[in-house]
Amino acid sequence: MSQVDSASLRGVARSMKRAMNEALDQWRYRSLVNRQAFPSPVRVILVVCKGNICRSPLAEAYLKHRVEKHGLPIVVESAGLETSFGKAAHPLAQVVGTQGGLLLTKHATQPLHKEQVDRADMILVMEWRQRRRVLKLYPQAKQKVFLLRQFYDHSVREVADPYSGTLEDFQTCFSMIKQACDVLVMQMLPSGKQG
Repeated sequence: MSQVDSASLRGVARSMKRAMNEALDQWRYRSLVNRQAFPSPVRVILVVCKGNICRSPLAEAYLKHRVEKHGLPIVVESAGLETSFGKAAHPLAQVVGTQGGLLLTKHATQPLHKEQVDRADMILVMEWRQRRRVLKLYPQAKQKVFLLRQFYDHSVREVADPYSGTLEDFQTCFSMIKQACDVLVMQMLPSGKQG
């Protein structure tokens, strides 16, 4: 097989994969996420990712900033599915947080536990596999586990883990988190305060 044929096949394979992912996103949204009712009232939000050192600390800090700005009486916490107690936020997450006016220097990792799940009115995860894992561990939480990005773009795409990436990867991740959190907070505002 020539290099041209090989390159052509790779291009076709990428196009097919992209089309399949888009179809899967649409199916997931219609069949699963679209059936979830927005919880009301929301008093406690729990943000969950894998290690609680990159995405969930950024989302926790940003959500806290947004709910405080709007005077919403909401507690925001974060946890990790695969972590231990007391690790600091990733250095690049701290840099990106600082660039966005947030301080992550006091963040300490927290493993996800039943009391947090029970206390939360809304649990936000970054990936489909995290949603499945939370529901496997805590099936009673089914109606309150959401993908963070479903509030932003309805594609139900994931917020990719920037852990091994560059500063730019962390900035892209934080941008996705901010956009989704902004839309989420707007949905929680009383109708007269939106806009």
